[in-house]
Amino acid sequence: MKKSGMTVVVGALLLAALSVMSDAQEKGAVEKELQVDLKLLQGTWELHHGGKGKPTTRSIKTIVGNRETLTRFSLATGKKIHEHSVEFRVTKSGDIRVMTFFGVGGNPDNGLSYVYKVDEQNFWDIPGLLQGNDYRNYQNEPTIWHWKRVKEPVPDAATAESA
Repeated sequence: MKKSGMTVVVGALLLAALSVMSDAQEKGAVEKELQVDLKLLQGTWELHHGGKGKPTTRSIKTIVGNRETLTRFSLATGKKIHEHSVEFRVTKSGDIRVMTFFGVGGNPDNGLSYVYKVDEQNFWDIPGLLQGNDYRNYQNEPTIWHWKRVKEPVPDAATAESA
């Protein structure tokens, strides 16, 4: 093989190697972002909703690891009206963060998905935006559900002293 031909082959191999390394670095950065999100999601979240202008339902979402338990209460009576648990995974589609939930022990490919955003105090759940065959929305119309973190109760002085 001529020297110029060898240079082209070596150059192509270097470009391919750099491309693979770049893809691996990008995937690693995305995984780190999603791990930060997963850590932020941990804990208890609250949402008041239902009714026309006046909420009728209090929903509590508790997330531990990749499992979420949703409990709904009547605001009028305080009684529990529903509870279920699901597993979930967080992914990205381009720059968009996506949460997909599915039955405990189930297959994520059969799950329902929505766009989300999370910070220390807020969790936005936005169904109805995803299109195409990769995701299934759990609602057809776009809706913004704004969950707020439930602060852990601060122990009073008597509790703190006995601990």
